[in-house]
Amino acid sequence: MRITMICIGSTGDVRPYIVLGRELKRRGHDVKIAAFDTFEEAVKREGMRFHPISGDVRDFMATIMSKGVNGVAFLKQVRNSLVDIIDPFLEDLEAACDDAEALIATFFGQIFHSLAEVRHIPYIQTHYYPMDQNKTAPIAAAPGQRVGKAWNNMTYPLGYLLISLMEKYYLSDWRKARGMAPRKLQRRPNYELNGHTVPVLYAMSPLLMPRPVDWSANIHMTGFWLDDQAALDYEPEPGLQEFLDAGEPPVYIGFGSMVSDDMGETLNIVLEAIRRSGVRAIMAKGWGGMDIPDTPNVYKAGFVPHDWLFSKVSAVVHHGGAGTTAAGILAGKPTLVIPFGGDQPFWGERVRLLGVGPKPIPRERLTVRRMTNALNLLVGNKSYQVAAKELGQRLKNEDGAICAVDVIEHELRKWLRQEGRTPVLVETPQHSAEA
Repeated sequence: MRITMICIGSTGDVRPYIVLGRELKRRGHDVKIAAFDTFEEAVKREGMRFHPISGDVRDFMATIMSKGVNGVAFLKQVRNSLVDIIDPFLEDLEAACDDAEALIATFFGQIFHSLAEVRHIPYIQTHYYPMDQNKTAPIAAAPGQRVGKAWNNMTYPLGYLLISLMEKYYLSDWRKARGMAPRKLQRRPNYELNGHTVPVLYAMSPLLMPRPVDWSANIHMTGFWLDDQAALDYEPEPGLQEFLDAGEPPVYIGFGSMVSDDMGETLNIVLEAIRRSGVRAIMAKGWGGMDIPDTPNVYKAGFVPHDWLFSKVSAVVHHGGAGTTAAGILAGKPTLVIPFGGDQPFWGERVRLLGVGPKPIPRERLTVRRMTNALNLLVGNKSYQVAAKELGQRLKNEDGAICAVDVIEHELRKWLRQEGRTPVLVETPQHSAEA
């Protein structure tokens, strides 16, 4: 089956789609991934087709992760990131679906729902963080991770209303030009499409957040889509191996694709906290393109597969992306989250609640004293090490990508049969991470 997968975001968003696409391709599907052009090489290296989307991932992340952005401000920043490219952006999304027999996409309002609606093809929505009403956590990008159940529950209708208002800005004319009815303002996600119910996949483990009992049957929690192949052919550069062999296991510190207006200040805080705490550290070179100065007890690393590196460090410090959080816990390592925005505060709070790391420090509240204290806690608190190791062992029993593709094939088969069409999918055994 020809499946188009559309992912708007950074490496932490696209990498799980590559893992998912790899499993779909293994089962005989023709997979195309549409994303920012930064990811073309990574997608094609896996033997999948690639379709570029207008925009720059660095500019996109810099806009939506500006200091202090959450809630309404987050949605405004998303709109600002699209204002100059909205027409070619939508054209690229349409072109990506030209030959699609099914569409799988990350959440980006009702754009992908509309693309599937006008083409009359099956659509599967995916999430990396809670976007369906529950009392455990507020909707992504909402402030107040620890306010309480009533607030958590209330943020979803409010969030979807704001999303609907934003969509009137960039989607109404597009739908009108294609003879489609305008979208009504909505307080909840729309899972009805051409007489079908849209399946929803959460690339999350119920070990980190139990599946809410009041979620509808179309919502599946599959487990994380983690890359177990990146380290197979990896050979560390000599300097990295020498640093690892030269002393106690270091702490990993990296913030992935995060870009903001104060990365220099953040870098200086982290380096001083490393000096004061006395830990050894491996620092990823991302840092918004900044050069990390030579510093005692610090190794500056380029790309290193997380599953290779995390098995060799004592703890991990990062921004709280879903994939990095999962990789650190899978490796059984205590974790400190410095959230920048989006869903990252949610993952930082889950780390704290699960007892695998200290309280997260929002990037805008990061100071040398707080960072130093957190590093000392991270490497000195034995309970974090015990909890992380135990949870990591349990996560190893999951295979989220296989479970997800089982669900995808089952749902596509059901969708096609409802339309009286003969599915061309091979029957596969069903797995579940929800039990």
